[in-house]
Amino acid sequence: MPTLKIDGKEITVEKGTSVLQAALDHGIDIPHYCYHPSLNIAGSCRLCLVEIERMPKLVPSCATQAADGMVVTTNSEKVDDARKSILEFLLINHPLDCPICDKAGECKLQDYTFQYGSAHSRFVEDKRRRATKDLGGNILLYRNRCVLCTRCVRFYEDVVGEPYLTVEHRGYHSDISIFPGKELTHKMTGNIVEICPVGCLIDKDFLFHSRVWNLAKTKSICPGCSTGCNMDIEHKDNKIYRIRSRENMTVNRHWLCDYGRYLYHQYDEMDRFTTPLKRTSDKLNKSGWDEARSIIHDRLALLKRSKEIGKMAVVGSAFASNEENYLLYKVFHDELGCDKFFVHQPAIEGEDEVFKGGFTIHTDKSPNQNGANLILGKKTDFWRAIKKGQIDILIFFGKDLALTLSDQQKELLKKLDFIVVFDHTLNDLAQHANVALPVTYFAEQDGSYLNAGMRLQKFQAALTPPDQVLPGWQILLSIYKAFNEDVKMVTVSDIMNDMSRNIKKLNGISFFKIGDEGVQIK
Repeated sequence: MPTLKIDGKEITVEKGTSVLQAALDHGIDIPHYCYHPSLNIAGSCRLCLVEIERMPKLVPSCATQAADGMVVTTNSEKVDDARKSILEFLLINHPLDCPICDKAGECKLQDYTFQYGSAHSRFVEDKRRRATKDLGGNILLYRNRCVLCTRCVRFYEDVVGEPYLTVEHRGYHSDISIFPGKELTHKMTGNIVEICPVGCLIDKDFLFHSRVWNLAKTKSICPGCSTGCNMDIEHKDNKIYRIRSRENMTVNRHWLCDYGRYLYHQYDEMDRFTTPLKRTSDKLNKSGWDEARSIIHDRLALLKRSKEIGKMAVVGSAFASNEENYLLYKVFHDELGCDKFFVHQPAIEGEDEVFKGGFTIHTDKSPNQNGANLILGKKTDFWRAIKKGQIDILIFFGKDLALTLSDQQKELLKKLDFIVVFDHTLNDLAQHANVALPVTYFAEQDGSYLNAGMRLQKFQAALTPPDQVLPGWQILLSIYKAFNEDVKMVTVSDIMNDMSRNIKKLNGISFFKIGDEGVQIK
């Protein structure tokens, strides 16, 4: 492992590490545009030039490997002059449209010009003007702003494995262009907006919607499939404005597919019910939480007294958090003695899509199948049990926005005496409920998922739900406490602690220990 000095600071790095990455990893900032840790080296922007002892000229730190005994200077007069010259060159044709650019506030050209550039421009000629291109899908190419870092081009080559963009022409006339006959409708396209260091590639979905400095940022986990991509929810005024990937080199590296990136629109547009509902005169009517809980408690207490719990089945969900599935088990197994547990999960068809860079989109479109199976078991076919007459009472925890039932399944539900549904919308199953309880979705609650790779990861509430909509774990906890006054759990963290004590594979884990990158479960 080579040991080198950067600005007088002695550091040791892995063999093969670039000088730039070594500096960044140790808190030493070197400006750069073309370099990205998950893309091949281009060395084209020249902004990361540094001075290395015994080398006759400045070298690009992104393309220079750290070597033992190397002495690097990142802030000498020679380096500063080179940076100013390069920034002046990049700004020759760059428009001064920061006030209307979506990238303002997170633009590297803004930041580096302020830190390293000149306060004045010597350029007096007219700037070059190029028309904005619509590249298809959600992507606009503001050609005037491009600094030709080629990150977008290399993303498709290195990560996706299929070229969509290229650099057309040469020199002063160089231009990012899309291959003939193609549009940027690829399911990974949103990533090129994130990695563009300036406001060249813009997402129509976010265009002119908000200034980035007005957005709060909350760490979360994508519920779109079992990959469990790490992401940031960016929001204000209790509304999500965009979702961006969050680095986790073990799970999704720096990437997020477009399905997960725009998934929040499904929740914005869903026709949710926002108060508890009870069935009267064959219709679902509004109820209050006290009344709804009382109806459920009285029916469960009657079953327990009459020793008819065997007639009940509980269906957890691969879309629910670990904490919600765990409380289902605690309430209905440990407290009431139910032994019929099933897991609702989507049908899995086809094969996982693995891209050149290793990023995977799983065909399992639920975020927590492994967690639900670990806690509740792997039985899924509760319909057969209903058909055989083994179930009279059904407790169903949904959260699957794509849930639909066949006519045969709807007829089977009519055989049941009592149905309780926890869900977002009055879907086919909820419409048959005796009591329907509105629950929060992933952006409105805290919790954890166990992804396809058995990595336990937590997500946090970004939004405040409607007044009468509660987290599923909170509803279940209130039912639990109605039967057992000794229950001490109050928060999601308490539930996780209890879960870690009672589930062997989770022993020693706490909500705090999960951290931002999750914990690998053996």
